Amino acid sequence: MKTINFLTGNFMPENCAGTNRILSLVKELEKTYKVNIFCITERGKPQKNQKIVYSDNIDVYYVDQRYYDGEKFYSRALHELYYAIKLTLKARKFQSDITVATSPQMFIIPAVAVFGSRKSIIDVRDLVWEYIEETSAYKKILKNLITQFMKLSLKKFKYITVTNSHEYHWVEEFVSKDNIVQITNGIENSTFEQLCRLKHNEERVFTVTYIGNVGIAQNIKTLIDAARDVQNIRVNIIGEGNRYKQLKEYVHKNRISNVEFFGRVQRDKMIDFYQESSLLFAQLDETFSAAMPSKLYEYASTGLPIVYAGSGVARDFVNELENSTTIKPGDTKALKDAILKYRDLKCTISQKNRDFVRKNFIREKQSTKMVDIVDRLIME
Repeated sequence: MKTINFLTGNFMPENCAGTNRILSLVKELEKTYKVNIFCITERGKPQKNQKIVYSDNIDVYYVDQRYYDGEKFYSRALHELYYAIKLTLKARKFQSDITVATSPQMFIIPAVAVFGSRKSIIDVRDLVWEYIEETSAYKKILKNLITQFMKLSLKKFKYITVTNSHEYHWVEEFVSKDNIVQITNGIENSTFEQLCRLKHNEERVFTVTYIGNVGIAQNIKTLIDAARDVQNIRVNIIGEGNRYKQLKEYVHKNRISNVEFFGRVQRDKMIDFYQESSLLFAQLDETFSAAMPSKLYEYASTGLPIVYAGSGVARDFVNELENSTTIKPGDTKALKDAILKYRDLKCTISQKNRDFVRKNFIREKQSTKMVDIVDRLIME
């Protein structure tokens, strides 16, 4: 049986969108290949067992990551570079036929390009370097240098996979189309089927739900301020992040009684929150126009109305849906108007949205494309 070394910054026990995408990929690969997963632990959370047998054909090896302040750009960049190199060097100790690596930790790309095997595939999930703000001449130069470094590194790979059209068009400017494959992000079939079984209850209080990271890019304060001005609604915020504590204090200080925080919850409980919802909300700052929040695939699978505040590929996705409204991020008035519109309408469940996800964004179906690439590369 041929062996694949799979390098990633996210894997179990970490529970995030990146982990779910990788699980789908490796579960398809293990049907034909032996897979060694090399992953970096969450910051400040060392793994007790440095090797875990995940299944008959999947072994997981960890590189412990100490805690550091991820809000400081330079500190985060240096640490990510250090651990990306450390991860790649550890993987080199294990013989394999092919190396597969996945971002969004951007320095995994050059680390594997330099230290990885001759037959390597890179899965590009987010063009992270595009998010570096050009707030000074120095940062502008730095962003350009990193961008050029990434382009040079990507040319070293046999195949490049991307998750959306923006990433595809960015890569095709300097890499042959024959070497690029789009493997969209999406949702696991089991989760999709669960969400499709949800039934809307017209008797409950109109409830706006946000599920996801509570950080700078999401700016959930926009939703809180809109909720304060709208009567007879409830807002549920599920998830954690670097703005979680600050926003909870803001709600308490301003006595906003219709907003409640629930923190991070397990998958089965998250389904319950979807069941309680009347409207789903998501937001990303315009800086992140190339990003596609995987939570939107879940939102669409429920068939519930969606309000998305953002631009780029995520906005394009939501505009393909029924029961959806897109607005500019940070626009409290536009969000309030959208909430009022859906509150005063009779909520309907969109079967069209569910069918759209079923046809295009089931992770298991998309993951077979990675198997096809590996099969092709093995034969070369």
